[in-house]
Amino acid sequence: MAEAVVDRYAGVVLDIDGVLLRGSDPIAGAPDAVAALREHGVELVFVTNNAAATPARMAERLEASGVPAAPDAIVTSALAAAVLIEPSTRCLVIGEDGLRSALDERGCVVVEDPDEAEVVVVGWSRNLVWDDLRRATLAIGAGARFIGTNADVSYPASEGKLPGNGAILAALSAATGREPEIAGKPEAPLYRAAAARLPDGPLLMVGDRLDTDIKGAAALGWDTALMLTGVTDSYESAGGSSEPTYVLERLEELLEPPATADSG
Repeated sequence: MAEAVVDRYAGVVLDIDGVLLRGSDPIAGAPDAVAALREHGVELVFVTNNAAATPARMAERLEASGVPAAPDAIVTSALAAAVLIEPSTRCLVIGEDGLRSALDERGCVVVEDPDEAEVVVVGWSRNLVWDDLRRATLAIGAGARFIGTNADVSYPASEGKLPGNGAILAALSAATGREPEIAGKPEAPLYRAAAARLPDGPLLMVGDRLDTDIKGAAALGWDTALMLTGVTDSYESAGGSSEPTYVLERLEELLEPPATADSG
């Protein structure tokens, strides 16, 4: 039997949004492909720059889409952000349950008053109001550390692209003149957290964004596979300086003989 792409790797890291799900809908073929990868013996970890949901909630989303996944096999940018902060640090938070839960588990103290904040932590929030931006701007302006869970400017939903956390960060950067530290892709913390849950050896990152998924993994020396099922639907029009090892139209191609980005 010919060597499959996945036979070259100790484990595979799969991005969730854009590779497995589009909003709450499964991407065509993804559940069957994940089942086939598991049957093939592939070690999998699921990652997401979405900091809004807890790993348990993300596991429920995947289960509902036909992709069973244990919470401890899911790494979110909220978890990566929490690791950057010392326990007991006073944090002003923009974000949803996933981020607040991660900070609570880390032992951080969430505050509302910008004068009390040592760190401002910003994650995707569908309940964002002007007062959130006001308080965060004041805290950052007073010298609080500025951390963003991720910098994705858009989010691939069933209805189309929606504003992502990067859009919130851009507003705060414009107001304060400061740029945030980023915990999620393409920065290293999230990838390292995923690698810690996989066997030692070469790893493959599978994602739909050249500017985050592919760029960040390549910077760590990982091989990468660009999926044309999410934000990126054409490699030729994607642009960017990060060239993936493979370009895939279907997740099942991971079980087929390798074809590099240059060859197809």
